[in-house]
Amino acid sequence: MSFKRNYQFSNNLPNAVSLVGVMFLFIFYLLSSSNLLLTEGASFVRLPKGAKSRPSWNADSVVVVMDKHANLYFYNQRISIYALGRELKRLTSRKDSGELLLVLKADRGIRYEQIASFSEMAEANGVSRIWLAAEAGLFDD
Repeated sequence: MSFKRNYQFSNNLPNAVSLVGVMFLFIFYLLSSSNLLLTEGASFVRLPKGAKSRPSWNADSVVVVMDKHANLYFYNQRISIYALGRELKRLTSRKDSGELLLVLKADRGIRYEQIASFSEMAEANGVSRIWLAAEAGLFDD
């Protein structure tokens, strides 16, 4: 005995709108969890590995990024070392500010001489505490 089929199979391609929506969500996830995104607006900066140390005092902190070409970025803007010196002098001379903590996020490819000249410039403009940012994991196995 044979039964008549009432169902027809649909061989249509998937809807492009749903496919685009899924791809948008996938790209958004990749971008939001990526290590390539920076908060300081600089090009890709690979930090050296270091310990997980943080300042124990409450200090006013300023972050400066130095990319692999020794370009400086301050408040998401590229800045020359002379203009940065003027900004640091202005920040340290404010009466309402406490002790200024300068955090340098330098690419691991930067030569030590460039970091030393940066710290000399910062100390000449009134900054007494300078930290070099690092990725956690130096002592991890």
